[in-house]
Amino acid sequence: MKMNKLHIICISLCLLLTACYKDPEVWAPERPGQPEVEEIPISLSASSSDMLSRAIIADDAGLQATNLGVFAYKEVAGNKTRVFNNVELDFVDGAWTYSPLKYWDRTATYYFVSYSPWNADVEYSEEFHQLIIKDIPNWQAIDADAKDYVVASDFGVAEGGYITPNGAMPVDLGFKHILCQLEVRVLKNPFLMNTYTLSDISYTNVPTVGDSAIYHYNAPTGNDEAGAPMEGNGNMRVPIITNDAQSMATPNAEIPGDPAQADSTTIKHLVTPFDADFKITLNYSINGAAADPVTVDAGLDQLESNNRYVITLTFNSGADISADVKVMDWVDKEVETDDKYNW
Repeated sequence: MKMNKLHIICISLCLLLTACYKDPEVWAPERPGQPEVEEIPISLSASSSDMLSRAIIADDAGLQATNLGVFAYKEVAGNKTRVFNNVELDFVDGAWTYSPLKYWDRTATYYFVSYSPWNADVEYSEEFHQLIIKDIPNWQAIDADAKDYVVASDFGVAEGGYITPNGAMPVDLGFKHILCQLEVRVLKNPFLMNTYTLSDISYTNVPTVGDSAIYHYNAPTGNDEAGAPMEGNGNMRVPIITNDAQSMATPNAEIPGDPAQADSTTIKHLVTPFDADFKITLNYSINGAAADPVTVDAGLDQLESNNRYVITLTFNSGADISADVKVMDWVDKEVETDDKYNW
């Protein structure tokens, strides 16, 4: 069977084009004078392992229910190029996803900083590797409208760091809380037989309720002499401190004598860290008769991010109230219910 010359030419051209084709998702042919190498997409992994406080986002599942914002730049020979510009990530089918994909530059060192929840009005500086989140509320009641804020960073070289002989490693982002949780419990000693009822609680020397803070986070940019990542400096723009009493709740709840029943007189807030002489004023009644308000020095002069503070105020008698302050770190522990000492 004979083929004419036109058929032979067409078949030859098809074979030639097939031999030259490489999938652009996998190969990088646009490097003049350089051998073709496999292109590897940048993937990210988010962890709650560094989050100490029981705020709202308390574990990986809580983190995965939020949207991450990611900034990143790469540095080659002293030149910095932004790679991620406040890209929003969603957790879908077991992985953090974004589009369009970004690919590793094997010659570069990378710097990542991520936060949650995602917000379009967030700034980032390559020069200082600084993240700025605006309008974080100073005080939030922990309810359906509250927002938690977390931040994380990572850095390293592409070749030999994120890309190893065993395959590509995801960017490991270990998140920490920007805010802290403040919990105030009011109890009475069990020997007090009278009925104590809490009608109002207010705080003094604290940031003004309703105002907001600006968070500055300088992410680490290298290793210390021991080879460990240098810590970044996270700080709030100094919030407004006022001597005026800020009413935080009017529970009208009976004060129990059993700590296991303290939920009815437990008040929780997410707050920006602050330095102040923190005082709490209680308005209460005994057997239905209003007692004189009592102000207690909580013994807490400084709140730091990523911590959970529990202040227990105990009535020892009608006007004698003692304060106990604890910083509660994260403990992975099985509990009977989600809201009973679940930390």
